Amino acid sequence: DPQRVTELFFSLPDLESLNIRGNTDLPLKLDNVKFPARLQLLQLSDTGLTTIKGIGNATALKELHFTENDIGGKFPEEIFNLKSMEFLYMSFNKITGTLPSEIGELTDLREFYAYTNEMTGTLPTELGNLVGIENLVLGKNNFNGQLPSQLNNLVELKEFSVYYNKDLTGPVLDFSGVKKIQKFDLEGNQFTGQLPSKFFGGLDFDYISNPENEIILHLADNALTGLLPAELVSIKNLYLDIVGNKFEEVPPSFCQQSQWMNGKVGELNSCSAIACPKNTFSDSGRLNSNDDESCTPCEDLEEAPFVGSYACSKIELEILALKELYSATGGDSWSVKDNWMDYTKPICSWYGVTCTGGNIDNSSITEINLPDNNLDGMMTPLLFELQDLTTLNLKENSINMKFDNIGKAKKLETLYISDIDIGSIDGIGKAPALSELHLTANQLTGELPADFFDLADTMEYLYIAYNSFSGKLSPEFGRMKNLKDFYAYDNEFTGTLPIELASISSLQNLVLAENKLSGTISEEFSYMPQLQLFSVYRRLKGGAKLSGPLPSFSNAPKLQALYLDYNNLDGTIPSNFLQSSLNPKLRVTISHNSLKGKVPTELLSLDSLNIEMEGNKITDFDERFCEKRSWMNGLVGDYGCDAFMCSPGFYGKYGRQNDTDVPCSRCDISADPSPYWGSVTCDSVVEEREILEILYEKTEGDNWHNNENWLIAEDICTWYGVECRDGSTVQALRLGANNLVNSPPEEIFRLPQLHTIWLHSNPIDFKFKGIGEAKNLVELRLDATGLSDVFGIGDAVSLMKLDLKYNQIGGGFPLELLKLEKLEYLSLTDNRLTGGLPDFGRLPNLISLKLGSNLFSGQPNGFGELKYLLHLDLSENNLVGSIPVSFLSAISERKPVEVDLSSNMLSGGLPLSLDRLDQLVIYLRDNKFTELSPTLCDSNNQGWNLRTVQMFGCNAIMCPPGTANYHGRQSGENTPCLECPSNRDHYGQITCDGMPLEVSSSARLMRGVAGTIISGILFGVLMF
Repeated sequence: DPQRVTELFFSLPDLESLNIRGNTDLPLKLDNVKFPARLQLLQLSDTGLTTIKGIGNATALKELHFTENDIGGKFPEEIFNLKSMEFLYMSFNKITGTLPSEIGELTDLREFYAYTNEMTGTLPTELGNLVGIENLVLGKNNFNGQLPSQLNNLVELKEFSVYYNKDLTGPVLDFSGVKKIQKFDLEGNQFTGQLPSKFFGGLDFDYISNPENEIILHLADNALTGLLPAELVSIKNLYLDIVGNKFEEVPPSFCQQSQWMNGKVGELNSCSAIACPKNTFSDSGRLNSNDDESCTPCEDLEEAPFVGSYACSKIELEILALKELYSATGGDSWSVKDNWMDYTKPICSWYGVTCTGGNIDNSSITEINLPDNNLDGMMTPLLFELQDLTTLNLKENSINMKFDNIGKAKKLETLYISDIDIGSIDGIGKAPALSELHLTANQLTGELPADFFDLADTMEYLYIAYNSFSGKLSPEFGRMKNLKDFYAYDNEFTGTLPIELASISSLQNLVLAENKLSGTISEEFSYMPQLQLFSVYRRLKGGAKLSGPLPSFSNAPKLQALYLDYNNLDGTIPSNFLQSSLNPKLRVTISHNSLKGKVPTELLSLDSLNIEMEGNKITDFDERFCEKRSWMNGLVGDYGCDAFMCSPGFYGKYGRQNDTDVPCSRCDISADPSPYWGSVTCDSVVEEREILEILYEKTEGDNWHNNENWLIAEDICTWYGVECRDGSTVQALRLGANNLVNSPPEEIFRLPQLHTIWLHSNPIDFKFKGIGEAKNLVELRLDATGLSDVFGIGDAVSLMKLDLKYNQIGGGFPLELLKLEKLEYLSLTDNRLTGGLPDFGRLPNLISLKLGSNLFSGQPNGFGELKYLLHLDLSENNLVGSIPVSFLSAISERKPVEVDLSSNMLSGGLPLSLDRLDQLVIYLRDNKFTELSPTLCDSNNQGWNLRTVQMFGCNAIMCPPGTANYHGRQSGENTPCLECPSNRDHYGQITCDGMPLEVSSSARLMRGVAGTIISGILFGVLMF
């Protein structure tokens, strides 16, 4: 118990020093302890700490170590209470935010190490108050801006380091007051200008003359220019790291310093030991004694204009690659294109382009970042030939790309191509250095190509979520031994969870939820030392699910979140479940499985836990859990045991209480309630076979078109139309067009894992009473059943797909439907609905909404907040007025959107706000539009109406007044807008002189008997 151990340590009144470094399971609790008055040294590194709250009370401390922990959030300001602090070590944590100015109050500091954190902002000027500090190490954070001049006050410095903050810039200070520097490290930033002539000009002569005193100056990988200070030659033993800058020469006098560069200058008798000469290069930018490395001359048409180059650049190739990218992806229409194609400006100053030497000249390109920038076209393969390119970010654009050339991208480490319809990733495995791949929401299907796993040696961060990759989840992923993040959420992977993934010791986040995995989860996944997130829940998709025993996850000390809900895990919860967990905010969902028996009391030893267990078969729950007031995010303090699970004989909407509006309620005394904790209903457990037998009887199963195996076969999963998970539990009833009659019984909603109901095209009298009990129901098809009302459907809160088309539903829009907040697909076409349209913002997840062929009236309002909507059908109604400016305003401009407003009485014109959409398909025929702005038909709208706007201009949206066309627009070469003088006022007309036009490709204006125009009867039925 860390709390008890803490109290024991600090109960020692004469304790002066405590060192527990490396005890990874012993994070002391400092917030409620009284520190010994003499305690001066506290060494807590690598102990699993997530907070040092309370440390401000240890006012006698002079030395504090808490490196290599998981402390996050802002800089712990309690440290500023420790006025006697001399040695402070806090590296290798996750501290964010700025370094507070109060750091300057710790004037006794001699050593301050805070490297490898996530701090941001500029370095505070108050650091200059630490006049006695000797070691100041702040490397590998995210600081930016210039070095404050007050740092020149730190004359006692022996080590100063801000390496690889990347965004530190401006001139280098002279530090001329420092007497005995040992190490000075600015590597990997963006410092510019010439080194000061007095750079370390005040160093003690005896100190720098002693060959035993090595001085290290790391200045590599910045944008420093000009001459190197000749005064440095007075240093006897110097390691001068200047490669990757813009120095044009190494002073000849430096080449005589035989002890420099660890003696390599003398050993090689060459300045190349400091930096390769101009127009030569090596992997390290200098010459080592290794026979395999040399300063290699540049080839023809290449150059290396500075000493210390890692490669020769082909500036002309880089300019050509950018020029082709701009031309091939519609650069003139990019959202931001600052400086592009302005050859008076360095290419490194062009928007989104980052180079080795900053933005002041044409140096080698290292990054291209153009996300969500309205690129449209084919990416040039020349980008993969940029020899120093490490990052390419083209996500969320309308581009295509091929990977045939990616093998030439020798340094490409990070590739962002999410939300791009690339069609295929064949060849991507040839990337020699790729370690981070963002391939999310690319509409990719099928199995991963075989060469994909050739990325195994370098891959660390892999994101392929929101695609439709299928086939078995390959054990080849186990070859990716350096993998830290693997996100494959919402694909179609099948098969078992490969045990090979458990062997990746570096894996931190594994997200495979909403695939179609089945079989057991190996106990090997319990032994993953870096695992933080493990997610395999299955809330939406049918089919076989994960089953078998619940792994213990007993040796995953860094686990933060575990999502296993809505599977078919069975057996008891292991007694050692989560026993090594150290995270105070651990969240676990094992709800809606088939777990049974007792919740192990061993869990009581955890400091805090948020665990969802409802929807299982748990029979024993110790009352001591109900005393853990801080658990369940503090809900136990509010609701007691009910915050975990409703007790037997009680039920709740969610099987537990998480809000004052959803309490656990006592079951009716006449009911035969479930004996389990966490029930969502008071109904007694009914056998699934019995429920299906009732369905068969009530709907006259003997007269069904197909009743194969019903009532005969012992295994209900073999009955026609019944689908099961794991061969036992009913998850779908697909009995459409099967001659069911009467009212299906409400008992079907008690099938505990029922996911899908298809009863379409049956002459039934469907009632929604009891549908709220179907907690897992996500899809319901009742189209063409004669349905006349939807009373009670608002209780089906888990529904995502609802099809009610071709029915007799009348009156205003059913407001109960607006309770279904998870709804993504709703079809009500061909009903008898009237009145105005509601505000559909209450259904925020809608993707497809079909309301055509009804009698709705008023304006088409209520669609401004639907950011996921991709298909909207309002055709053949009685809508009037203009289309509001807010219409579809929340939809991403890159998404392909289809809208049908045809055959209404809309007027005015299209709002210019629609101009931002890239791939709009919109049907407007047969209305009363009088305007169509040319702005909606220009180069920004070439992707509209399946690219017909690119070919036919505004006519591809609506035929102008004075013309007509059966579709109301030109959709092909053979379907032009034809002259019709009688149509003087309106766009998008489909008749001329009151006569409908032919559909055929040889359409022509017809005058005469309407009966000769057979195609006219199709008017208003087909959607084009």
